Amino acid sequence: MWVWCRCGRRHYGRYGAAGLVLLDHEGQVLLAHRSEHVHYAGTWSFPGGALERGETPADAALRELGEEIGVPATAVSVITNVPGMDHGVWRYTYVVGRLNTQWTDLLYAPNWETEAVAWLAPDRLDTVPLHPDLATDLPTLRTALATVLGSPPILDSQP
Repeated sequence: MWVWCRCGRRHYGRYGAAGLVLLDHEGQVLLAHRSEHVHYAGTWSFPGGALERGETPADAALRELGEEIGVPATAVSVITNVPGMDHGVWRYTYVVGRLNTQWTDLLYAPNWETEAVAWLAPDRLDTVPLHPDLATDLPTLRTALATVLGSPPILDSQP
């Protein structure tokens, strides 16, 4: 279900949406290349989608990881939530998680929403065409990832 909000745009998910920012043992994040069948096709984003009624952002993000990429929730340890866009009637939450050590060699099974997956260092996220909302939230997300990874904040490469 689409929600129209005061920003003049529509957002997917009556109860908001969430995405999983999955970190591997090297500090890279898992990105999904959005298929032609979804909103903002051809861009890269984190696996994610609409929250179902009564669902937490972490539950939704883990469910969507399984649906879109075929990675089970048991492969992930959730670390924290990072608020993304918040329009009052609709909000997006980034759920940061770490790939559990026993899951180093994942077998991906993307569904119709995902064309491909890739691991990318957080400082390289702006080198691929990102979903526009992720691009907007990137500075906040990079600061949060630097805290989780225990490194200095990643500065935007654009002046």
